[in-house]
Amino acid sequence: MSLSLIIVHYRTGEALARLAASLAEARPRPVREIIVVNNSGEPVEEFLAGAGSAWPVRIVNPGRNVGYARGVNAGIRAAAEGDVLILNPDVRVLQGSVEALVQAADAHPRAGIVAPRLMNADGTLQLSARRFYNWRTLLLRRIPLGPFVAKSRALREHVMADWDHATTRRVDWVLGAAMLVRRQAMRDVGLMDERYFLYFEDVDWCQRMGRHGYEVLYVPEARMFHDYARSSAQLRPRSLRAHAAGLLRFTEKWSALVFAVSQFRGRLAQAATLVVDAAAAALACAAAYSIRAALAPLSSGKPFYPPAAYRGLFVFTVAVTLLSLAGGGLYRRGAFRDAIDRSFRLGRAVLVAVLLLMATTFLFQTPRYSRLLVLLTAPLLFLFLNLGRALLSGLHLGARRQGFAFQRVLLLGSGSEMEEARGALERSRSSGFEPLHAGVPADGSELPEAAAVRLRTLIESERIQIVCIVPEPAELPYLLALASALRDSGAAIYWAGSLARLMPTSSARGIQPLDAVLLHAPTRGLSLRGRKRASDVFLSLAVVPWRWRGLRRHLARSEGAMGAGEAWRRVWSGERSWVGRSDYERARWEGVPAWARLALEPIRPGVVSPADDDGRERSARVEAELAYLGRFSIAEDLRIFLRATREVGR
Repeated sequence: MSLSLIIVHYRTGEALARLAASLAEARPRPVREIIVVNNSGEPVEEFLAGAGSAWPVRIVNPGRNVGYARGVNAGIRAAAEGDVLILNPDVRVLQGSVEALVQAADAHPRAGIVAPRLMNADGTLQLSARRFYNWRTLLLRRIPLGPFVAKSRALREHVMADWDHATTRRVDWVLGAAMLVRRQAMRDVGLMDERYFLYFEDVDWCQRMGRHGYEVLYVPEARMFHDYARSSAQLRPRSLRAHAAGLLRFTEKWSALVFAVSQFRGRLAQAATLVVDAAAAALACAAAYSIRAALAPLSSGKPFYPPAAYRGLFVFTVAVTLLSLAGGGLYRRGAFRDAIDRSFRLGRAVLVAVLLLMATTFLFQTPRYSRLLVLLTAPLLFLFLNLGRALLSGLHLGARRQGFAFQRVLLLGSGSEMEEARGALERSRSSGFEPLHAGVPADGSELPEAAAVRLRTLIESERIQIVCIVPEPAELPYLLALASALRDSGAAIYWAGSLARLMPTSSARGIQPLDAVLLHAPTRGLSLRGRKRASDVFLSLAVVPWRWRGLRRHLARSEGAMGAGEAWRRVWSGERSWVGRSDYERARWEGVPAWARLALEPIRPGVVSPADDDGRERSARVEAELAYLGRFSIAEDLRIFLRATREVGR
């Protein structure tokens, strides 16, 4: 195994010099090159003089402090070797330590990350292998209770103080100060999450490795010193802020509760917008009343009432404003292209609302519906609505820029176009996308059923929101069948690559860095099978009794005809659906490709098939029924059933 050694440097010159000296003394044979990501921008060549004569040294200059995770990723992308060894500058390598890591990695093929035993400067054990956080350990590590916290059983279990660290074993996660990482694991799992600036990136990476089926391995035979001089050991305000931000991102990503809430973030954003608009309208009314009160001495002879007298007008103003905004489509996602478009569309909605309010004052001739108050409200309403929407937009963009509201994209495919898609998503991490890749052999080496089960498990464990297939022509049938089998996984399914460009331009598109076509929107609520059952119940009770004669005629024309009563019984018992696929079981699925069977088998055979108009050609029936799965709805079932049971000649 050959390694590229990656070091992220930020104002750690002395530590970097000690690391270089230890490397020159240990001379680890697997290392082929040293890559230093220079986040501080200062010259570092003098600190690497000791190691520069033994290995080629390359300096990557991002131009600014991009953080630890992004720095590591920059080094990985620049690496010439397949596997990488990541070391902090405050680590000192001992002779044979790197070789021990490589030997352990070779002995454990499923090890994605292999970590050494880290020691303090005095040679004592550093507890660098950990169990995953829970709410108790997070709380104990953050409250200032000193020795009482150190004696906590939960905290001791978290840092694995109950283990002697003398044997090689699989652990939950390890400190990112020193880790050997396999290239294949990085390809499947993805690189470090660049939304983390300095903290929790190592916990997150190990968590993802485990969920993807890779091991995190602790190897005590590989010994290194860790001086822990990184800023993580210094309680400075900037460090504390970065730690808090990392914790928030980690919670957003892995908390089941937060993830469940995030699935409805579109609805929550609409609700927040509605509340802000209502507050803006109420504030505009209050400001208009204040101005009207200030003008009261100038309007001689006209009565002026206390605020309670205008309560009805204010409530009506808020209601009319919200209705006008909703009627203008201003609660839809992505309603505005830019600030100018926002101002014009809000101005139009305010104009409609004010005209309605003025019309109301003429319809209901009452002095307490002040036209002057309405006129004063109009510009204030426009101003406050604009300010409120701008504030929400700023919060949204800030959250996206900081990496919150991210979306995980699982890429399926094996060709060059898939690699291009992966690269585009990697470059667009700041837009909220995190790419992963799953190997799916379309050559028959893995049964489609097994691949679907594996991918469903991966989608659930990794909490993937988007599945994007980027097929080569030979992979298209297999991957489309897998996409169909994943319809109820909770993920949106897209199709990208050159083949996707054949779709009509009117097709829904998404995934901002890619030209991707939406194949299936994520399912909320009932599964496909559940919605099919709801369709059957609806047709059984509300439609079939009125189409009984047509149903009998249809069944009489079918092979192996059953009676209408028998058909109703089978549907009601769950053996069949009113509209479904052909009964391929009778022919043992002869002539149906395995990938098509994967998509069709979960659906019950139908009394009526969407392919009945296509004759008895097997390939035509399969194609029609697969197309039906893509557009299924209760309305579609009703249309197909009514067409099949119409009485000819009536």
